[in-house]
Amino acid sequence: MSHISLQPSLSSASFRERRKNDRYNELDLFIITARGTGKIIDISGDGLSFGCLYRQAFPATWSLDIINANGFHLKQLSVMKIWEKSNRFEERYGNFELEIGVEFTRLSERQEEQLDLLFRNLLFPDIEYRSVF
Repeated sequence: MSHISLQPSLSSASFRERRKNDRYNELDLFIITARGTGKIIDISGDGLSFGCLYRQAFPATWSLDIINANGFHLKQLSVMKIWEKSNRFEERYGNFELEIGVEFTRLSERQEEQLDLLFRNLLFPDIEYRSVF
């Protein structure tokens, strides 16, 4: 397949507005950072939250990649830490010892387009990523 067809069709403007407001969770998406990897808990057009199995220190700003098992790889997204929640092992809630919420900052036009593609795929899972890279 050399093109993407979306059913139903959404205009880019209306899709971007929806992307800003919708929050997706229950995902098989992961982040990669210089400090290791984490599992995305939820994601929206403004940012994401992720969990780590082990406690580690994150700076106020850094960059991360988003990947999934289907070959999607969004590289070098600039983020700013908004919140952090550490769970002591004996009081651990969920699967993660550390949870962090970040906001996207300074995304390039290409990164915006790739993020749009990611959200479209969450709505319409038939999209093939490789056809656009």
